Amino acid sequence: MKRAFLVIAMLATVALSSCSKGTSVPEGAQATAAATSAPQNTTNFPLIEGSTVLVSKGFSQTVNAGQSATGVMSAGAGTYNGNEVIAGSNASLAQLESWLRENESKPPSGYVAVAIPASMATIHSVAVKNGMDFAIFHDTTNSKHGLIVVALDPQAAHNKLGPALFAVSKYQALPAPMKQSIDAQLKQRYGYTASEFVEAGSPLGSAAAAMSQVKDKNERAIIILDATKQ
Repeated sequence: MKRAFLVIAMLATVALSSCSKGTSVPEGAQATAAATSAPQNTTNFPLIEGSTVLVSKGFSQTVNAGQSATGVMSAGAGTYNGNEVIAGSNASLAQLESWLRENESKPPSGYVAVAIPASMATIHSVAVKNGMDFAIFHDTTNSKHGLIVVALDPQAAHNKLGPALFAVSKYQALPAPMKQSIDAQLKQRYGYTASEFVEAGSPLGSAAAAMSQVKDKNERAIIILDATKQ
């Protein structure tokens, strides 16, 4: 039962974060750009060797006062602009996880690794049990600039989370009394609510949004969310 509730809470993050306040470059504009050139890594964070950029788009998200925000959005309320890159890789998830740890121990020039904050500990635990992992980095010269780098095994994530995804993705559309009831049960049993998992800059939301780009490919994915508070 506890595992079921934990998955429900995580999936609420996935469904909600990917469709809430985040915005990106319109699909038409992306199509036009793709017609003239292949997508490029528009972040300054180097990808693992052998990876191929599948999608490169702009990112903009607003964090309101009082809204829970961690990771790449940890500089507080305001608008964050930047880039989102999705790349495919033939490396295994284990190899991508090792790559993340290597980058944490020796970050690329201009970045410093950030320990997973307590507020994201449960999210990270859920991620690593379901075909995902992530790391957080900050700019050494600009505290308002950060990145989240996500490693994803689409097949593993789909196999473990797919059956529940449809039901939980409807959470946002539920009437307020029903959402309050679900949140009250989660809070009573486990000390957190589904709503509390809907945090700006969620790595799980980024992974969920990337699934449509990589679900039919026999490879893993890397998602880099690069944002600066304006």
